[in-house]
Amino acid sequence: MSFKKIITYAIFLAIGVYLLIKLTELVGDKDALLEKMSSAPVWAVATTFTMGFLAVVSRGLRWNLLLSPMGYEAKPLNAVASVAFGYLANTFVPRSGEVARCAALNSTDDVPVDKLIGTVITERVVDVFMLAIFLAVALITNFNAVMQMFSSVQIPGGSALVMLMLAIGVLGIGSYAILKRRYKNSKVFSFIKGIFDGVKSVQNMSKRSLFIAHTLFIWIMYYLMAYVLFASMDGLEDLGIFQGLWVMVSGGFGMLFPSPGGVGSYQGAVMLGFESIGYEKVIGLAVGNVVWITQTAMLIITGAIGYIVLVVARLNKAK
Repeated sequence: MSFKKIITYAIFLAIGVYLLIKLTELVGDKDALLEKMSSAPVWAVATTFTMGFLAVVSRGLRWNLLLSPMGYEAKPLNAVASVAFGYLANTFVPRSGEVARCAALNSTDDVPVDKLIGTVITERVVDVFMLAIFLAVALITNFNAVMQMFSSVQIPGGSALVMLMLAIGVLGIGSYAILKRRYKNSKVFSFIKGIFDGVKSVQNMSKRSLFIAHTLFIWIMYYLMAYVLFASMDGLEDLGIFQGLWVMVSGGFGMLFPSPGGVGSYQGAVMLGFESIGYEKVIGLAVGNVVWITQTAMLIITGAIGYIVLVVARLNKAK
């Protein structure tokens, strides 16, 4: 890792930890916070851990399906281990997991890295589509809570919601226009066009139904592994399924901040999500802490196991 990356990592880690400390101070009653966190049943924590692990396995198997149309096939265990290792890398160095898992699978199964990166891009576009569906349902079923959450954050010139929508629209249209004008005949524009072609190629997969099934399973696991913990903790017995979906999506917003593993930003986003539907800050922060700790532990443990599997696979390949 370069010195620049180390400094960047340290800065964002410090920001995340500082944010978590300030959130804890904002809640005030640390004893109440710990009491709420300890109310999470062992069975719920174990279930969430297991669901997260199953989602990782399904991601590995789904990734392998994208290789077949290109004439490549990796061992399913190696594909799953590479995905787990990629999540481990992301936990410590944000945005590094995609490259890490591609390099790992290349070292065990000799699939070209450029081909692997193309499949990862296709995966990401499909997942963005699924995220958009979840987000749309969450917004429609919790509209008042959404407006309350965004309107509570004021910036010069208007509400955060209006400014965010305008910024995304202008940025998206402007970026596409610039790229099309400057790079229409270049490899860059062809690469962008290739992303959309890659998504279309899913329609021609021989195992398209299995790919869709894995995608649905992955996102159902994402929802359930959060909702099981949400609904099992003290004070959240009456949490509705769509309210849980909104909090899950809120936590996803927090993961966009590049702190390692989303520390601090994830808990803050979950707390805001719960607060917007009428729950106290202490409950939101407690749930955010428990979910974050459970999933981070799962990613580190499965990632470490995945790394061991990859090392063994490389040794066997060398023999």
